[in-house]
Amino acid sequence: MLRLSERSPAALAAYALAALLALFELAVLWQALHPNVSADYRAYYIDRTTTCLPQPVTGDYALGTELDFRSGGDNTRETRPCGWDGPAGDGMHSIGETSRLRLAIGRRQNLTLMLELTGVTLPGPAQQRVVISVDGKKLREIAVTPDKTERFTIPVPIDALDEDGFADIALDYPDAISPGKRVANTYWRSVKLTAASLSPA
Repeated sequence: MLRLSERSPAALAAYALAALLALFELAVLWQALHPNVSADYRAYYIDRTTTCLPQPVTGDYALGTELDFRSGGDNTRETRPCGWDGPAGDGMHSIGETSRLRLAIGRRQNLTLMLELTGVTLPGPAQQRVVISVDGKKLREIAVTPDKTERFTIPVPIDALDEDGFADIALDYPDAISPGKRVANTYWRSVKLTAASLSPA
């Protein structure tokens, strides 16, 4: 057998190239097993712990303004990062097991959140539970009745807010309903949002 020093330059170059390719493949495998991604990306695509992948929005909002989420109402696109379908005449339909709103608030202060919601009429539970959080802190769980529109008022204490000038509101739906057989949970239904506001307390 030839010693390494006796092999031709072409053979040595081939060995070196093969070693580099093996190292490259190992690096790719490492990145695949340990991806450097955002927490939202990981939760949606890798861990599958959420159905709501936030998209970049400005959150443009004048504190105290009541937004109309029905078709023909206010342009609310920049306040809806994910989890909504519409608008329609009867409001913005939730899709998936979580929906989010992002509203600019300026300085931190005690606030009051108002949500006007209607439960969907698909076959399912008598009421839809909705867990409301702001900036990752759970504030309240409410029950929304199918085909009944109600207004809910939720206090938002100053210590629940981050210091980034926004309120990131999450609505989680433990009782979300599949609209059909073999429908992915990213398309499940729970409530319709017709109006919302965030006002100084």
